[in-house]
Amino acid sequence: MKYRNLLIPDQSCSDSVSSVLQKYQYQIFAYRHTFQNRVRQLSNVLIPHIKLAVIRQGECSVTIQGQTFHAGPGDLFLIPPYLLHSAQFITNSLETYELLFQVSGLFNQEQWLTLFHHQLWFKQLIDDPTFELIRYWIDNAEKQNAGYVLGLQHLISLLAVMMLKNNQGPFIAASADSAMLSTAEKFLYELEKSDEALSVQDYCDRLHVSQSYLCRCTLAIIQLSPQSLIIQHRLYRSLTLLADPDLSVRQISEQLHYLHPSYFSKQFKATFSLTPNAYRRIYYRKP
Repeated sequence: MKYRNLLIPDQSCSDSVSSVLQKYQYQIFAYRHTFQNRVRQLSNVLIPHIKLAVIRQGECSVTIQGQTFHAGPGDLFLIPPYLLHSAQFITNSLETYELLFQVSGLFNQEQWLTLFHHQLWFKQLIDDPTFELIRYWIDNAEKQNAGYVLGLQHLISLLAVMMLKNNQGPFIAASADSAMLSTAEKFLYELEKSDEALSVQDYCDRLHVSQSYLCRCTLAIIQLSPQSLIIQHRLYRSLTLLADPDLSVRQISEQLHYLHPSYFSKQFKATFSLTPNAYRRIYYRKP
Protein backbone atom coordinates (compact mmCIF):
# COMPACT_ATOMS: atom_id res chain seq x y z
CA MET A 1 0.00 0.00 0.00
CA LYS A 2 1.48 3.33 -1.04
CA TYR A 3 1.81 6.34 1.25
CA ARG A 4 -0.18 9.40 0.33
CA ASN A 5 2.13 12.40 0.23
CA LEU A 6 0.75 15.24 2.36
CA LEU A 7 3.49 17.72 1.52
CA ILE A 8 3.79 20.07 -1.42
CA PRO A 9 7.22 21.68 -2.01
CA ASP A 10 7.59 24.74 0.27
CA GLN A 11 4.00 24.40 1.46
CA SER A 12 2.35 22.02 3.90
CA CYS A 13 -0.93 20.51 2.79
CA SER A 14 -3.99 21.99 4.47
CA ASP A 15 -7.71 22.48 4.01
CA SER A 16 -9.86 25.50 4.84
CA VAL A 17 -11.61 24.02 7.88
CA SER A 18 -8.37 22.72 9.44
CA SER A 19 -6.62 26.04 8.78
CA VAL A 20 -9.35 27.91 10.63
CA LEU A 21 -9.41 25.57 13.65
CA GLN A 22 -5.79 24.53 14.14
CA LYS A 23 -4.74 27.61 16.14
CA TYR A 24 -7.28 27.09 18.94
CA GLN A 25 -6.46 25.52 22.30
CA TYR A 26 -9.22 24.08 24.49
CA GLN A 27 -9.24 24.06 28.28
CA ILE A 28 -11.56 21.35 29.64
CA PHE A 29 -13.55 22.13 32.79
CA ALA A 30 -16.12 19.34 33.04
CA TYR A 31 -17.66 16.46 31.14
CA ARG A 32 -20.42 13.96 31.75
CA HIS A 33 -22.46 11.13 30.28
CA THR A 34 -25.97 11.00 31.75
CA PHE A 35 -28.84 8.58 31.36
CA GLN A 36 -31.92 9.49 33.36
CA ASN A 37 -35.16 7.54 33.59
CA ARG A 38 -37.55 10.10 34.99
CA VAL A 39 -39.43 13.06 33.61
CA ARG A 40 -38.14 16.29 35.01
CA GLN A 41 -37.54 19.96 34.39
CA LEU A 42 -33.95 21.17 34.31
CA SER A 43 -34.07 24.70 35.74
CA ASN A 44 -32.28 27.67 34.19
CA VAL A 45 -28.49 27.43 34.20
CA LEU A 46 -25.95 30.21 33.67
CA ILE A 47 -22.30 29.11 33.35
CA PRO A 48 -19.05 30.88 32.43
CA HIS A 49 -17.98 28.14 30.00
CA ILE A 50 -18.86 27.04 26.48
CA LYS A 51 -21.14 24.00 26.59
CA LEU A 52 -21.45 21.31 23.92
CA ALA A 53 -24.39 19.00 24.57
CA VAL A 54 -25.28 15.99 22.41
CA ILE A 55 -28.48 13.95 22.71
CA ARG A 56 -27.98 10.19 22.27
CA GLN A 57 -31.47 8.93 23.09
CA GLY A 58 -34.79 10.51 24.00
CA GLU A 59 -36.37 13.88 23.32
CA CYS A 60 -36.52 17.13 25.24
CA SER A 61 -37.51 20.75 24.88
CA VAL A 62 -34.42 22.98 25.15
CA THR A 63 -34.71 26.72 25.80
CA ILE A 64 -31.65 28.94 25.29
CA GLN A 65 -32.00 32.65 26.07
CA GLY A 66 -35.68 32.60 25.18
CA GLN A 67 -35.38 30.40 22.05
CA THR A 68 -37.01 26.95 22.33
CA PHE A 69 -35.99 23.89 20.32
CA HIS A 70 -37.58 20.42 20.16
CA ALA A 71 -34.47 18.22 20.32
CA GLY A 72 -33.97 14.54 19.62
CA PRO A 73 -31.27 11.91 18.98
CA GLY A 74 -28.24 13.18 17.08
CA ASP A 75 -28.87 16.84 17.89
CA LEU A 76 -26.00 19.00 19.16
CA PHE A 77 -26.26 22.28 21.09
CA LEU A 78 -23.54 24.93 21.22
CA ILE A 79 -24.22 27.19 24.22
CA PRO A 80 -21.87 30.19 24.65
CA PRO A 81 -20.93 31.42 28.15
CA TYR A 82 -23.50 33.29 30.24
CA LEU A 83 -26.55 32.27 28.19
CA LEU A 84 -29.48 31.09 30.29
CA HIS A 85 -30.55 27.63 29.23
CA SER A 86 -32.95 24.99 30.48
CA ALA A 87 -34.49 21.71 29.32
CA GLN A 88 -37.68 19.75 29.92
CA PHE A 89 -37.97 16.03 29.26
CA ILE A 90 -40.50 14.97 26.63
CA THR A 91 -39.77 11.24 26.76
CA ASN A 92 -39.40 9.25 30.01
CA SER A 93 -35.65 8.82 29.52
CA LEU A 94 -32.87 10.96 28.15
CA GLU A 95 -29.23 10.11 27.40
CA THR A 96 -26.78 12.95 26.78
CA TYR A 97 -23.06 13.72 26.51
CA GLU A 98 -21.88 17.14 27.68
CA LEU A 99 -18.58 19.04 27.62
CA LEU A 100 -17.77 22.33 29.36
CA PHE A 101 -14.65 24.15 28.17
CA GLN A 102 -13.07 27.46 27.25
CA VAL A 103 -10.98 28.45 24.27
CA SER A 104 -7.68 29.83 25.58
CA GLY A 105 -7.55 33.60 25.27
CA LEU A 106 -10.48 36.02 25.24
CA PHE A 107 -9.79 37.02 21.64
CA ASN A 108 -9.60 33.39 20.51
CA GLN A 109 -12.75 32.45 22.41
CA GLU A 110 -14.81 35.26 20.84
CA GLN A 111 -13.46 34.46 17.39
CA TRP A 112 -14.08 30.71 17.78
CA LEU A 113 -17.71 31.28 18.74
CA THR A 114 -18.36 33.56 15.77
CA LEU A 115 -17.17 30.86 13.36
CA PHE A 116 -20.58 29.22 13.78
CA HIS A 117 -22.56 32.41 13.08
CA HIS A 118 -24.39 32.28 16.41
CA GLN A 119 -26.04 28.97 15.52
CA LEU A 120 -27.09 27.20 18.73
CA TRP A 121 -28.85 24.06 17.45
CA PHE A 122 -27.35 21.58 14.98
CA LYS A 123 -30.12 19.15 14.10
CA GLN A 124 -29.22 15.46 13.60
CA LEU A 125 -25.54 16.31 13.26
CA ILE A 126 -24.14 13.29 15.10
CA ASP A 127 -24.18 9.86 13.44
CA ASP A 128 -23.53 6.45 15.05
CA PRO A 129 -19.74 6.32 14.33
CA THR A 130 -19.34 9.76 15.92
CA PHE A 131 -21.36 8.65 18.95
CA GLU A 132 -18.95 5.74 19.35
CA LEU A 133 -16.02 8.19 19.39
CA ILE A 134 -17.80 10.42 21.90
CA ARG A 135 -18.56 7.43 24.12
CA TYR A 136 -14.96 6.21 23.87
CA TRP A 137 -13.39 9.52 24.92
CA ILE A 138 -15.90 10.27 27.68
CA ASP A 139 -15.40 6.74 29.07
CA ASN A 140 -11.63 7.29 29.02
CA ALA A 141 -12.09 10.61 30.81
CA GLU A 142 -14.30 9.07 33.51
CA LYS A 143 -11.63 6.41 34.12
CA GLN A 144 -8.94 9.13 33.93
CA ASN A 145 -6.91 7.03 31.54
CA ALA A 146 -3.61 8.49 30.37
CA GLY A 147 -4.14 11.09 27.66
CA TYR A 148 -7.85 11.58 28.31
CA VAL A 149 -7.57 15.40 28.33
CA LEU A 150 -5.99 15.39 24.88
CA GLY A 151 -8.71 13.00 23.81
CA LEU A 152 -11.43 15.41 24.92
CA GLN A 153 -9.66 18.28 23.18
CA HIS A 154 -9.56 16.17 20.03
CA LEU A 155 -13.27 15.48 20.47
CA ILE A 156 -14.05 19.21 20.60
CA SER A 157 -12.05 19.73 17.41
CA LEU A 158 -13.94 16.89 15.74
CA LEU A 159 -17.32 18.36 16.71
CA ALA A 160 -16.17 21.84 15.62
CA VAL A 161 -15.29 20.49 12.18
CA MET A 162 -18.74 18.90 11.91
CA MET A 163 -20.45 22.14 12.97
CA LEU A 164 -18.43 24.20 10.48
CA LYS A 165 -19.24 21.81 7.65
CA ASN A 166 -22.91 21.93 8.64
CA ASN A 167 -22.94 25.74 8.72
CA GLN A 168 -23.09 27.02 5.16
CA GLY A 169 -21.91 30.57 5.91
CA PRO A 170 -18.39 31.75 5.03
CA PHE A 171 -15.69 31.62 7.67
CA ILE A 172 -15.40 34.92 9.50
CA ALA A 173 -11.63 34.61 9.73
CA ALA A 174 -11.33 34.41 5.96
CA SER A 175 -13.02 37.79 5.50
CA ALA A 176 -10.49 39.83 7.45
CA ASP A 177 -6.86 40.58 6.71
CA SER A 178 -4.02 40.31 9.22
CA ALA A 179 -4.10 44.05 10.02
CA MET A 180 -7.76 43.85 11.03
CA LEU A 181 -7.08 40.75 13.12
CA SER A 182 -4.21 42.52 14.85
CA THR A 183 -6.27 45.65 15.57
CA ALA A 184 -9.16 43.66 17.01
CA GLU A 185 -6.78 41.65 19.19
CA LYS A 186 -5.04 44.81 20.48
CA PHE A 187 -8.41 46.38 21.29
CA LEU A 188 -9.48 43.33 23.33
CA TYR A 189 -6.12 43.34 25.12
CA GLU A 190 -6.54 47.02 26.07
CA LEU A 191 -10.11 46.32 27.15
CA GLU A 192 -9.05 43.43 29.40
CA LYS A 193 -6.29 45.31 31.20
CA SER A 194 -8.19 48.57 31.74
CA ASP A 195 -10.31 49.38 34.81
CA GLU A 196 -11.02 52.90 33.63
CA ALA A 197 -14.22 54.36 32.18
CA LEU A 198 -12.88 54.65 28.64
CA SER A 199 -14.94 55.49 25.58
CA VAL A 200 -14.55 53.98 22.12
CA GLN A 201 -12.65 57.12 21.09
CA ASP A 202 -10.25 56.69 24.04
CA TYR A 203 -9.39 53.19 22.80
CA CYS A 204 -9.02 54.48 19.24
CA ASP A 205 -6.54 57.10 20.48
CA ARG A 206 -4.51 54.37 22.21
CA LEU A 207 -4.53 52.21 19.09
CA HIS A 208 -4.02 55.14 16.68
CA VAL A 209 -6.99 54.16 14.51
CA SER A 210 -10.30 55.79 13.61
CA GLN A 211 -13.60 54.75 15.16
CA SER A 212 -14.94 53.59 11.81
CA TYR A 213 -11.89 51.36 11.21
CA LEU A 214 -12.01 49.85 14.72
CA CYS A 215 -15.71 49.14 14.23
CA ARG A 216 -15.01 47.40 10.91
CA CYS A 217 -12.34 45.27 12.58
CA THR A 218 -14.44 44.08 15.52
CA LEU A 219 -17.52 43.48 13.38
CA ALA A 220 -15.50 41.42 10.90
CA ILE A 221 -13.72 39.35 13.53
CA ILE A 222 -16.18 39.15 16.45
CA GLN A 223 -19.47 40.38 14.97
CA LEU A 224 -19.82 42.94 17.76
CA SER A 225 -19.20 46.68 17.76
CA PRO A 226 -16.53 48.20 20.05
CA GLN A 227 -19.24 49.75 22.23
CA SER A 228 -21.00 46.39 22.60
CA LEU A 229 -17.69 44.78 23.63
CA ILE A 230 -17.10 47.49 26.23
CA ILE A 231 -20.55 46.84 27.72
CA GLN A 232 -19.99 43.07 27.58
CA HIS A 233 -16.66 43.42 29.37
CA ARG A 234 -18.25 45.49 32.16
CA LEU A 235 -21.08 43.02 32.64
CA TYR A 236 -18.77 39.99 32.73
CA ARG A 237 -16.73 41.76 35.41
CA SER A 238 -19.94 42.37 37.35
CA LEU A 239 -20.53 38.61 37.65
CA THR A 240 -17.29 38.31 39.65
CA LEU A 241 -18.14 41.32 41.80
CA LEU A 242 -21.62 39.99 42.56
CA ALA A 243 -19.98 36.98 44.24
CA ASP A 244 -18.83 39.34 47.03
CA PRO A 245 -21.76 39.65 49.48
CA ASP A 246 -20.27 42.79 51.02
CA LEU A 247 -20.70 44.78 47.81
CA SER A 248 -24.09 46.31 47.08
CA VAL A 249 -25.41 46.60 43.54
CA ARG A 250 -24.88 50.36 43.80
CA GLN A 251 -21.23 49.88 44.79
CA ILE A 252 -20.69 47.44 41.93
CA SER A 253 -22.25 49.80 39.42
CA GLU A 254 -19.93 52.56 40.68
CA GLN A 255 -16.87 50.32 40.36
CA LEU A 256 -17.91 49.62 36.76
CA HIS A 257 -18.31 53.38 36.13
CA TYR A 258 -22.06 53.41 35.62
CA LEU A 259 -23.60 56.79 36.45
CA HIS A 260 -26.84 55.18 37.68
CA PRO A 261 -27.35 51.73 39.29
CA SER A 262 -30.69 51.44 37.46
CA TYR A 263 -28.93 51.62 34.08
CA PHE A 264 -26.47 48.93 35.18
CA SER A 265 -29.39 46.70 36.23
CA LYS A 266 -31.16 47.36 32.92
CA GLN A 267 -28.10 46.34 30.86
CA PHE A 268 -27.49 43.31 33.11
CA LYS A 269 -31.06 42.06 32.67
CA ALA A 270 -30.99 42.66 28.90
CA THR A 271 -27.86 40.48 28.66
CA PHE A 272 -28.51 37.72 31.21
CA SER A 273 -32.35 37.77 31.52
CA LEU A 274 -31.95 38.30 35.27
CA THR A 275 -31.54 41.32 37.51
CA PRO A 276 -28.27 41.52 39.51
CA ASN A 277 -30.13 40.73 42.74
CA ALA A 278 -31.94 37.77 41.16
CA TYR A 279 -28.61 36.44 39.90
CA ARG A 280 -27.24 36.67 43.45
CA ARG A 281 -30.22 34.86 44.95
CA ILE A 282 -29.95 31.98 42.46
CA TYR A 283 -26.19 31.48 42.39
CA TYR A 284 -24.99 32.70 45.77
CA ARG A 285 -28.11 31.99 47.88
CA LYS A 286 -28.25 35.53 49.13
CA PRO A 287 -31.60 36.09 50.90
